[in-house]
Amino acid sequence: MSPVRIDNFTVCRVCAGLAGSPRRESHPQVCRCRRQEQERWPHHDFNEYVDLCWCCGLERIPSGSKWSSFYCPQCRELVTGYNHSFGRLLLYLGRHSLMNGVWLGGDQAARPEAVEGFGEAMGGFARGILGFFEAMDRWRPARLQVVLQAIGLEAPGEEEPPGVSLVEYLDVPRALLDHPEVGKQAAFGALCEFLGYPAAEEAI
Repeated sequence: MSPVRIDNFTVCRVCAGLAGSPRRESHPQVCRCRRQEQERWPHHDFNEYVDLCWCCGLERIPSGSKWSSFYCPQCRELVTGYNHSFGRLLLYLGRHSLMNGVWLGGDQAARPEAVEGFGEAMGGFARGILGFFEAMDRWRPARLQVVLQAIGLEAPGEEEPPGVSLVEYLDVPRALLDHPEVGKQAAFGALCEFLGYPAAEEAI
């Protein structure tokens, strides 16, 4: 997918989702707490153009494809290294099972035991990623509030808080990328703690 213009996008203070529409696009993206049943957009697996990194929340990432990563490049590297250190999948990389190492090679399709093992693995993957989505629905708004507080854009306490300009939001966090309490590494540690996973330094 080509890069998306974000001039008129906003960040929802409630769900941390993005809303807006790229120029010349006829399908507006709405945030998660306002998302209604929609027909799938052309050339999309789900109705999003752009999102915030699911870990740090400090960078935008392309979205809308089953192959879209949940993370910005630096956070994805942290997640990949973390999973590798523990020798198993703890943090999901994206929606597609293949992105998370769950797949069946063509040479294995003729082996009943391999097919059965793949079926069990897919069942575990489906259950696990649903739980991951539920956890992220709690983590992402909480993480957003940490960033908003750090950049002085806390929610004003209204019944329906207005969205924050995505351009304005992304312009400020650049100074926070390496912040010891708010930056990417800190966010990754906080995410692991939130999910109840061991700290990265405990990897064997």
